[in-house]
Amino acid sequence: MSFINKQKNLITILQIDNTFLRLIQVDQSQAGKKISTIKLLEIGSLIDDEIAKEITSLAGRLKINPHYLIISIPRHLITTRNLELPSANPLEIKGMIELQIGKQTPYASEEIIWDYQILGSNADGYSRVQLVIVHRDVIERYSKILATAGLKGPKVGFSSEGLLNWSRLIEQGKAPSGKAQVLIEVDYDTSDFEIILDDKLVFGRSLSVGFSQLPGQLEEWQKKFVQEVNHSIYVYQTEVLGLGKEISKIIISKPEMVGDSLEKSILEKEFGLPVEVVDQLKNISLTEEAVNAYAKIVRTDVSFSALAGLALAFGEQKINLIPQEQQISKVVQEKGKDLYLMGIFLVFILVAVSGIFLGRTYNKERYLGQITKRLSEIQNKTKELTGMIRAIETIKERVFTRGLALNLIYEVHQVISPEIHLVSMSFDGKEFLILRGESNMMSEVFIFITKLEESGYFRDVKSKYATKRMVEGKEITEFEISCSLENKYKITDKYKL
Repeated sequence: MSFINKQKNLITILQIDNTFLRLIQVDQSQAGKKISTIKLLEIGSLIDDEIAKEITSLAGRLKINPHYLIISIPRHLITTRNLELPSANPLEIKGMIELQIGKQTPYASEEIIWDYQILGSNADGYSRVQLVIVHRDVIERYSKILATAGLKGPKVGFSSEGLLNWSRLIEQGKAPSGKAQVLIEVDYDTSDFEIILDDKLVFGRSLSVGFSQLPGQLEEWQKKFVQEVNHSIYVYQTEVLGLGKEISKIIISKPEMVGDSLEKSILEKEFGLPVEVVDQLKNISLTEEAVNAYAKIVRTDVSFSALAGLALAFGEQKINLIPQEQQISKVVQEKGKDLYLMGIFLVFILVAVSGIFLGRTYNKERYLGQITKRLSEIQNKTKELTGMIRAIETIKERVFTRGLALNLIYEVHQVISPEIHLVSMSFDGKEFLILRGESNMMSEVFIFITKLEESGYFRDVKSKYATKRMVEGKEITEFEISCSLENKYKITDKYKL
């Protein structure tokens, strides 16, 4: 009995990316919530089945209960959009979003999972809404890993909601009303930039700068960090539905390496705003075991701020990124359980009634027939439910074009010039491609864009930015180009044997 009670009181937050598996557990008791476990595993060299084995091992040792489990989706895998809709009726707003969703992302509506929260409304009856979008493949990958580990049906949360709750904990309710604040969670590879206003997330984006980049080049890293943050503040002030509220300060979460390296005085001068670099576990309740576990973590550039916020605000999340078919499956399964229990109860009643009249032989066959009939009805309904569940599972199966990523890399290198140096290629596995790189001349970047457009395999080729900077006395142009595949099957067919 004590095992069951302990399991029910443990909240678990998991976050999986390409390099790390992070885990935080919170123990709920009458005295309140305390973080009891902090884990960090390097999984960069593991395939998904091997990651599932690691989670299976953790689930056994840490008594993970899937009913109290949240899988946190990192900010860089999430897209947010701010909309202004001509209604204050929640039902009408949902309908409007369903009509708008196809315009807010390059993907088809069936390829994404989305949710939203209403930020507020004005006297004219317009509502401000934040739309949260994630690609379905991301959720399905995590669901498959956890299902393989025996942890089906977890909640799916948005990491930035955890960062918002983290700010509540470190500020202890002192955030000014009517003034915006910047929250930044600096992680090892990317950073989460969020604007909060009146205790709500009103704007956010992922920054491509993380602390593991440019090792040993603190001045250069800090310069790039300042540039990205200033650009994000500019976007907020000019594009977010005319909010443009005055920013009172910038709060940066502090993993050990980040906090010891950031120059607060330089940042305040660059931003023109007060800056607080805050210990990521400030005002966070931890057990002695959690303190010891955190001290043993070797990597000091990995952040746990958002995870701690999600864990300590379990059940308060506004954003739900569980796929609709999983929600339907869950409802069907719960109804199936109710029907099964009702059937058992019904059978029990029928058996009891038949037992009372067992001595009355003239009624024996009639009652036996009633019992048989009811059992048959229950079995038929059970078969129907089983068929429904199998149909839902079938919906999840998807067929993808194999070898597309390799063919895509080849096509890019067919048109790239020697003057262009690619730093990274980000491909979503479907049709959306982002290229980042450097060139000695900005003109070469535009030539590269023209060649991509003329290749016949890419469309909507756009330069998101092309920024000049000095490196060792030479002017270098950094750029980012986004595009979509004209036809993914066109590339695939070209290389079929």
